[in-house]
Amino acid sequence: MSREEKTIRADAVGSRRPSRSSGARGDPLAFVPRPFFSSFAGDRAGVDLRPIVAVPARDEARRLPGLIRALATQSWCERTRDRLPVVLILNNCRDDSLAAACREADKHAGIELHAITVEFGPAEAHVGTARRLAMETARALCPLRDLAVLLTTDADAVPAPNWVDANLAAIFEGAALVGGRLVGNVREEALLGPAFLRRARDQHEFAMLSDRLTAIVDPLPHDPWPRHQDHTGGSLAVRADVYDRVGGLPASRRREDLAFVTTVRSSGFKLRHAPEVVVEVSARLSGRAVGGMADCLTQWLAATKAGDPHLVEAPTAILERARRRRLLRTLANHDAAALATVATGLSILPADLHDRDGQLLSPERLVERFAPDEPDATPTVPVGAAIAELAELIKGFGSASRAA
Repeated sequence: MSREEKTIRADAVGSRRPSRSSGARGDPLAFVPRPFFSSFAGDRAGVDLRPIVAVPARDEARRLPGLIRALATQSWCERTRDRLPVVLILNNCRDDSLAAACREADKHAGIELHAITVEFGPAEAHVGTARRLAMETARALCPLRDLAVLLTTDADAVPAPNWVDANLAAIFEGAALVGGRLVGNVREEALLGPAFLRRARDQHEFAMLSDRLTAIVDPLPHDPWPRHQDHTGGSLAVRADVYDRVGGLPASRRREDLAFVTTVRSSGFKLRHAPEVVVEVSARLSGRAVGGMADCLTQWLAATKAGDPHLVEAPTAILERARRRRLLRTLANHDAAALATVATGLSILPADLHDRDGQLLSPERLVERFAPDEPDATPTVPVGAAIAELAELIKGFGSASRAA
């Protein structure tokens, strides 16, 4: 497909640049297209899940070709002999991101690119608005609500060749939402120096052991070990019907992805941290997401240069959170008196465990309200000591299990 044809098609589904807007006068979603029945709708019978990818981008001319190439050469494309539909929202770009994406897409038969350029007002020009628009546009392009799966990643990411297929497999096995495992670009990380690499390795081991302990204390049949802890915009896949049920992804300035995951889980839908779903992410130090990966890497480098110790959350706090979650998931098995006793032990008012009608909240809502993830947990323990303590805790639970 020529670039001109791409532009015509993109215009047909709403890629014309809207007038600059801000505040209540401009609705970033006003130009989301009507359903567009393209090749990804398919004409095959059966229950094949139908993927569509949504990506926000801003000034990513250098990184986008790698992403487009990775998406165009997915195993899903080879297996189905179909083109993978990709919605690319290019907001407030000042480089040639659109041309770079189209040039790369022209080289591949496996991708159906819907590139949309938009100029958001100052209050809206952030990744949350862009990702929501990408997801809403992708959703509008899905004619098969019950079979469609919306996937999102970042413009500087490189999904593994089986990324789409691995996500669909997890959905097929019962997940409503899938978080992919993020791995750093080895070459780029090496350029950050040996001290950074040691810190990254230690952080990875700490995270792995933390999640292993949590899986032992608060086991989830739908998210068993082995798994990982990642569920960010770098790799998410969600059933389209679930996306509709929860009202879509919020256009938040910060951590729109984590807010979406919280909403999905608290609504009772299952999240799977599938280890088979892998995305390589860049090690760049300047990114658009406040509190995102780039900010984290920048802080790590600054701390390393300053000689600051590598501190992490206390293992005792991780263990306590897992135990608290396990208790919250079992509250429905208690009578009123026992419920009040457990609530008091958890420092929760019994009334707060119920909704306005006096009904006990669902286990998922209880966990999200009273034992949520803590991405900003205060680091207090040196990482080496924390790793050793976690390993001992895991070993202890293993010994107890064998004795039982």
